[in-house]
Amino acid sequence: MIKAHLDLKLTNTIKDILLRIQHGETEQNIQEDFDQHVHHLNTLDILLILQELKNGANGITIKEVKKFIDIYFSLYGHSLQDIPVPNSHHLSHPIQIFKSENQIFESLLTRIDRLIKGIEIDSQQPTGQLLEEMKQFGQFYNHYNRKEKLFFPILERYDIYPLTRTMWADDDRIRTLYKGAQRMMEKIPEIDFQYVKEAYHDMEKACRDMILQEENILLPIAQSMFTEQDWLAITMESKAFGYAIDVPPEEDWIPECAFSPEDAEDKIDSADSKHLRFGGGYLTIKEANHILNNLPLEITFIDENGIFKYFNELVESAEMMFIRTPTSIGRNVANCHPPKSLKKVMQVIRDLKSKKRSSETMWFKKKDQYIHITYKGLFTENGEYLGILEYVQDIQPFLDLPRDVKRELS
Repeated sequence: MIKAHLDLKLTNTIKDILLRIQHGETEQNIQEDFDQHVHHLNTLDILLILQELKNGANGITIKEVKKFIDIYFSLYGHSLQDIPVPNSHHLSHPIQIFKSENQIFESLLTRIDRLIKGIEIDSQQPTGQLLEEMKQFGQFYNHYNRKEKLFFPILERYDIYPLTRTMWADDDRIRTLYKGAQRMMEKIPEIDFQYVKEAYHDMEKACRDMILQEENILLPIAQSMFTEQDWLAITMESKAFGYAIDVPPEEDWIPECAFSPEDAEDKIDSADSKHLRFGGGYLTIKEANHILNNLPLEITFIDENGIFKYFNELVESAEMMFIRTPTSIGRNVANCHPPKSLKKVMQVIRDLKSKKRSSETMWFKKKDQYIHITYKGLFTENGEYLGILEYVQDIQPFLDLPRDVKRELS
């Protein structure tokens, strides 16, 4: 049976309804079409059609989608956003955290807008509070990072791809707009204030549109599809990316089915203690795992099909130079990177796979670390391609070495 959201005729019918909404038609005028084409559909199919049309070249914006959802509620008395999720009323549940952060972002945008208007009226007003509010708003980076690295991989497991790609591109645009507006604010009063105002309003509009996208499309789709284990995984891995609010203790909602590290230890199979051939010797799986986790490198392995398959656990995820969490395991490497860098990433993969180059390196400064990254194609003795090994290390300690050679142990 074909899913409703894959029905082209139905999609075009809903597109027509959205365009009529865009041109100002009243609820009464389009009720008949709602009754005939929309009312019988399940919530998820409606949401998937709406996100597809919003992301397509139809001229349909999130405003029309929001109006469509409001009309649906007005006609039938229940919302497309009202999707029950066990325990989601708890303040520490990912859904509540996501919504609370968006409320804070909206409040900050309103306060910043008020300060912008005040400075426009009186150019002698100090800019300290404006810069501080803008800095605080920068916590949206944590919100977006959690969305991209935790929500998106799970959505992709359910074959939801266009939403994640287009929303990530929108996120990157907002990051760029934020940096630009912040730089202009720092130049007040040397810069023409009109440029500051325009830069901020471009960012504000993009941010408010993203909040609408998250509240009306992303979260309802996630609520329709994610299991309790999916929400649990998001909770357990969110700390690595941080929050924009003070999060209540997670014990408030974590279900009894939660799988803890202690449980894992109890379930270790006897195969873990069996000696296997590794390199020039023999190791148990337990020994090999501990060796890999104690190397002074962050290691990632992408298999021959481009699937993110492994990373070592040298430190907690939040302390990694490149944050990795279990939710991303099984994700295609193409989806692990923002759209703006995808072309370069895929070119490196092609070059390593074809042996055009044996490795690729890059390095950059990150706070007090000098990060060095190596990508290397892996092949068997017979030339069979296995995948790509990435290893990341902080080489700042090597740059800080004294000139005198140290030959003795401490």
